[in-house]
Amino acid sequence: MSHYPALASFFAAYFHQDWQAEHATPGAVAAYYMDNESGSDVSRVRKELGRLLAQDLDDDALAAQVRALGSEYDPVASGGGYRAWLRELADRFSR
Repeated sequence: MSHYPALASFFAAYFHQDWQAEHATPGAVAAYYMDNESGSDVSRVRKELGRLLAQDLDDDALAAQVRALGSEYDPVASGGGYRAWLRELADRFSR
């Protein structure tokens, strides 16, 4: 069982292998999720993002964790890193 069930649901359902066919950017994915899911689901994802980011993991370990949770998005391919992307997501979910 995952320590991050809300993140696993979010990543697997919204950052699946064809996410780019549905959304132009990762930010658009997050906006769509926040506009279409319940406030309690959004809150759970926000809290789990905070817990994941609070771990003392390097970018490779974060990448492995995020992939294990079902995400097919790779921020490195866009010139970024996993910690920066997760922080950006956490910021979006905190607005």
